[in-house]
Amino acid sequence: MTDSQTVQEGELWGRAAAQRAALGAKMSMPAWKTAIERTGITAGTKVLDLACGSGEFCAAATEAGAEATGIDISPAMIALARQASTAEFHELPLGRLPWQDGTFDVVTAFNALFFAQDPDEAFAEAVRVSRDYVVVCQWHPELPSDLLVVGRAVRGTSGRRGAKLPEPQEELTIDIPQVHPDEATMLRSFLSVGSYQRIIESEGEEKVAEKIRAAVEPFRTPDGGYRFSNKYLMSVFRKDQAASIS
Repeated sequence: MTDSQTVQEGELWGRAAAQRAALGAKMSMPAWKTAIERTGITAGTKVLDLACGSGEFCAAATEAGAEATGIDISPAMIALARQASTAEFHELPLGRLPWQDGTFDVVTAFNALFFAQDPDEAFAEAVRVSRDYVVVCQWHPELPSDLLVVGRAVRGTSGRRGAKLPEPQEELTIDIPQVHPDEATMLRSFLSVGSYQRIIESEGEEKVAEKIRAAVEPFRTPDGGYRFSNKYLMSVFRKDQAASIS
């Protein structure tokens, strides 16, 4: 991504930020809980969350006793995060970070690095400012996720790339289900995603909604709701190991 594309990405995600926070942000809670457990986040742990969105992971880390900080390029997301958590938040893009080496005990990136202009630099910076752990969580590259199936049907492939990661200390597959009680809720959730906002610009919301309705039909439940099964791959790195390779 160029600098202008990065700014535009933040603007797209900010258009329906409150709607996204209410309907989709907490989908990643199983991954957040696993990261807190695996890295031992507790009272006094200093945590940095990259592309923190509306700040829910920072809130969860704070509840565990951590001193949490989040960064995101979207002003609207940062505003929501500041309302919902006592953590510290900064409006910053992924890439070079304004902190000294080893400032944070744990640095996390949940479906984040592919938003960076240079994902490899973003990972290297995460390693640099960490003291102990770096956690990278992304869509599983080998196991199917229903939300990606829908996304490809509606928007096509994203063309984004993630960072080239070294061998982690630990890899975990995390189940990330998403359930909506009815069609209206399901549509609001999908339409709040930044990448769907992009296609709305060119095709209009109603046409995009029609495409979503068709794509999600296999995931409709007998009661008229929708259930999407998804898989994250969580990679847990120790500072010394990742720094020696990156």
